[in-house]
Amino acid sequence: MSITFNRKTWIRLSAIIVLLAFSVFLFFIGRQHTVLVDNKTITVNGAEVRALQLVEVQVNKLDGLELAARDRDKFEVTGQTHKVTVVYTDSNWEEHVITRKFKIPLMQDMVMILVPALVADADADQSIWLENYEPPTYAMTAAPAEETVVTDDLAGLVTAM
Repeated sequence: MSITFNRKTWIRLSAIIVLLAFSVFLFFIGRQHTVLVDNKTITVNGAEVRALQLVEVQVNKLDGLELAARDRDKFEVTGQTHKVTVVYTDSNWEEHVITRKFKIPLMQDMVMILVPALVADADADQSIWLENYEPPTYAMTAAPAEETVVTDDLAGLVTAM
């Protein structure tokens, strides 16, 4: 079998290449990720960073979430590059707004934003306040096998003496 490279073959080959390129493009822009937002006391570089009493967090243009201390919630986002906005009030009743961009690795399903670490050092590297999250896996144990109940069909015929 020989392939002749005429005009018809080149058009078919270019159509296949365009379809493959378009599918790769759709994969990159349509990949969905879960962004967990965590407001718990954590330890960063050996120093304890306390949770905020009340904080409002918004990812991209999605509806904002209010988190109290020890709260965790999530956002569902598509794409790799996102923007997080954190609004909180300090002990002097001054309102602060922190906005940062972050990028989620392509094959990572879940990431977690550590809000106290982000607020403590807003200019810190993304790796300080954004971590990959793996959902816990619980050991699956097999249910104990039920004992088979042996019934005696003749038991009804035996009477007590």
